[in-house]
Amino acid sequence: MKKNHASALLSMTVLLGVVAAGCSKAENTASPSASVAAASSGATQTAKPQEADKKYKISFYNTIGYRLTTPMPAKEQDPIRQMIEKDNNMDLDMTMGGENWKDKLNLLISSNQIPDIVSFPDRASAIKYYDQGLLTDLDDLLKEFPDLPKAFDPSRLEPMKYKGHTIGLPASEAVGGVNGWWINNTWLQKLNLSIPTNPQDLLNVMKAFTFNDPDGNGKNDTYGFVAMLPKDGSLGYSTSGPVGFQQIFWMFGVQPNFVDVKDGKVVVYNTDPKTKEALQFIKDMIDAKVVDPDWVTIDDGLKRDSKMYQGKVGIMINDWRRSEPAETKKMQDAGGSVPDWKQIAPPKGPYGDQILDVKPFQQSLIGLSKEAMKDAGKAKRAMQFIQYLYTNKDAYPFLAYGIKDKSFTVTNGTPKLIDRSTYNEKEIEWRYNYAFVRKATDSVYFDFQKPDITNANQKINTSYLKENNINPRVFDDPSDPMAQDRLKYANEMMLKFVTGKEPLANWDAYVKTLQDKFKLNDAIANYTKQLQGDGVLK
Repeated sequence: MKKNHASALLSMTVLLGVVAAGCSKAENTASPSASVAAASSGATQTAKPQEADKKYKISFYNTIGYRLTTPMPAKEQDPIRQMIEKDNNMDLDMTMGGENWKDKLNLLISSNQIPDIVSFPDRASAIKYYDQGLLTDLDDLLKEFPDLPKAFDPSRLEPMKYKGHTIGLPASEAVGGVNGWWINNTWLQKLNLSIPTNPQDLLNVMKAFTFNDPDGNGKNDTYGFVAMLPKDGSLGYSTSGPVGFQQIFWMFGVQPNFVDVKDGKVVVYNTDPKTKEALQFIKDMIDAKVVDPDWVTIDDGLKRDSKMYQGKVGIMINDWRRSEPAETKKMQDAGGSVPDWKQIAPPKGPYGDQILDVKPFQQSLIGLSKEAMKDAGKAKRAMQFIQYLYTNKDAYPFLAYGIKDKSFTVTNGTPKLIDRSTYNEKEIEWRYNYAFVRKATDSVYFDFQKPDITNANQKINTSYLKENNINPRVFDDPSDPMAQDRLKYANEMMLKFVTGKEPLANWDAYVKTLQDKFKLNDAIANYTKQLQGDGVLK
């Protein structure tokens, strides 16, 4: 959505109407035992008796469900909605977002059908709609719901602040430490090699995996490492997630396109001398022919995964769940065998850095519209509903796991997912649109078949995550006209450096161009001002 387009839509809109929910009166057959008072004590203690008894219609625009393109069923076929409505004394009208969620939301706004509750998949979009007058501040309301903020880690709450105000609450919780270092332990053992713990060891193992016939087929068809080049052309920090070379940069304590704060000052790693060293190391890997040459055409996770399944690469960055049976079956089917893949700690770099990735930045947000605030009782009921979603322990299994005795069971108080192959999951796939409340550490939700191995993998990964309260918030500045050109230039130059199309001897000229032509210092000044405004920097 272009900013001017959104502003025009919002300026046309008088914030008066709400979406009327067409709800039937079907009885809730799946409600947990907790009452609404127990679930939302903050609301019931402060609301007037007539407000607590009144049934409100609450509209919710959902962009954070996990099956946004799956139509929601009628209320009679939706026991989770029945539970929600009964426990919160409300009629719920939930509209799903999807790929064109901005267009749908703008249409609601221009039609005077402004939702009471709105969620956003990213902070930047939430800020734009807040600035345009859609979202309200929650600071005063939260005083009446003191238990709600306690449901979130402080690091997730902080990004909900903008210009000194709380504009929303954390929505879906991202999983940290998903992608880690994997090594083919079968090859390692055959070649009598040790797990690499530093860059030189890493390069040596990669060379052996490439040239010493680790799979024993007598062919020169293996590689030590595989990476990918996402569609945005970035070797470093990218919205596409870890791509392989990111972790090489982290060994040197730096990351292209990553903005950090050191000693109270903003730094950009694109010009850091250590970045030059990391680029040289990557170039050495490519020149040594230990990197699968397909990396320049691997632009999504599926293509990267296929390399692991085929069993022709020895070291890669991939998902923590690759030891799960569904994944090992893909390895068997694609490569004819299942290598002993082992997840390892990141090698320690020359400056003592041992970083895998950054901790997740809380992107998604759920908040109230200013329209909902026109009715104090409705606003409180909407907040009561949000508190219910994130704090009600009795409702959680239904929200996160679906329908009792259909998609999950409970034995001695412990929930367990039912094998999806025993029922037609497509029939209840819509249930995932309530599951955004699931905890990132919920092993029941993820349904690990080998929990000991998979949980151990994530424990390794989360031990090497760097704090991150800066990215991607600093890229949300629309006042920087050179932002995209600067990013494109840096990406192109780094790609040229590692492939030899541009000699690293020209590094200083590259830095000067970033500073002079692309106004990098001006960007740093803007980043500093933005972080000061957000309270991250003093």
